[in-house]
Amino acid sequence: MVRGICVCGDAGIATSSRDRTVRFCSLDPAQKNKCTSSKIMLGHNSFVGPLAWISPDESFPEGRIVSGGMDTLVLLWDLKTGETMQTMKGHQLQVTGLAIDDNADIISASVDCTLRRWRNGQPIESWEAHKAAIQAVIKLPSGELITGSSDSTLKLWRGRTCLHTFVAHTDTVRGLAVMPGFGVLSASHDGCGIPDILTATMALRSN
Repeated sequence: MVRGICVCGDAGIATSSRDRTVRFCSLDPAQKNKCTSSKIMLGHNSFVGPLAWISPDESFPEGRIVSGGMDTLVLLWDLKTGETMQTMKGHQLQVTGLAIDDNADIISASVDCTLRRWRNGQPIESWEAHKAAIQAVIKLPSGELITGSSDSTLKLWRGRTCLHTFVAHTDTVRGLAVMPGFGVLSASHDGCGIPDILTATMALRSN
C-alpha cells in the first residue's frame, strides 16, 4: 500500500509504502508523460509514510529526498544514487509529517506530539507542539509552519512560537495543503476546512 507521494521537480516522483521502501520513478526522456521505476531505496525497518523533496544544488544536481517512518526514523537520501545519506533519530513514535525550511532544514512531526528541526543530520531543536499526536505539517510560502493534530486543531507557528490555534474541526486533522492565493486546505475525519491565515478564521466545508 502506498502511503506517501512527492513530486521531485522535473526529475520524477517518489512514493513510500507499507513495504518499507521508498521508490523513485524518473521521467522517461523520450516520453515526458511517462515514468520509469529507476530506484528502490531501502533503509526503513517499518512502514514509510511522509516524503519531502530538497531541491537541487551544486552538490546534489538531482536533489534529495527525506522520508519518515513508523520506525521513528527520518532518513535523507541522495536522489542520484538512491543511497541513504543520513539517519536522524530522536522521535519516540511514528513520524507523520515532513517539511523543508527555506535554509534546507528538515522539520519532522510525530505521533509523540513534537516537532523537531534537523540541520546537516543533527537535531537543532524540538518542542511539544500539541497535546495529542501531530498528523501533518506544512511550510507556508511566508516561512511559517502549520500543524494538524489528533486534538482536532491546527496551529500556526513562527519558529517555536504559536501565533494562532485554529479550532473548528471536531475530529483528527489528517492532511494539509497550501492553495496559493486562497489559503490552506485541511483534511479531517469530519470534513475539510480552509483557515484564513490573515484573519485567523476558518470556514468549514463538508465533503
